[in-house]
Amino acid sequence: MSAVTFDLAADRPAPTVPVCAGRVMVLAGVAFGAANLIQWGVLTGALGWHPAVLSLSWPIAVGAFFMGLFRLRRAGGEAALRVARWSRAAILIQIGAALVLLGLSAVTQDWGLMRWTSAVGLTLYGLTWAVAAARARTANMAAIAVTAFAGVAAMALRFGTPDPYLIYAGALALVALLPGLWLALGRRL
Repeated sequence: MSAVTFDLAADRPAPTVPVCAGRVMVLAGVAFGAANLIQWGVLTGALGWHPAVLSLSWPIAVGAFFMGLFRLRRAGGEAALRVARWSRAAILIQIGAALVLLGLSAVTQDWGLMRWTSAVGLTLYGLTWAVAAARARTANMAAIAVTAFAGVAAMALRFGTPDPYLIYAGALALVALLPGLWLALGRRL
């Protein structure tokens, strides 16, 4: 048996909650960031794709997120189970908010209300980072929370254009993808 084989067969410690959370944040940043970039690309014509793609990008992103979450949960032990529970709850809150906005839009016949769906998601990130910053007493997490809230404000200022999708994708890179990579590599924020 070679040293490489021996090393790969060795028991590894289960990942910690921050490492598992980082992995989920990377997954969310990639899945939902890509969905937003597709939305922006279709609406601006940059991709040249048929607008019917708009109805597919979000269900595919949610499906990819849940499949990835399931795989991460199976590979990570108790810490991954805890993170997966919180992640499922967060995405279900987001879906619930979208359904509430859908209902309000149907009742009022103001379909522009649906544009707040992504802003709700980014607000959830901001609130989560703000709570984490208060508990850990760290300025880095507070800065990430402020970045999320600034993204919500930037999106609101650009409603009525495709730009909020691009802003949301960029904000996800800053509040989910990059911090997630940092945590997934075992670093502290």
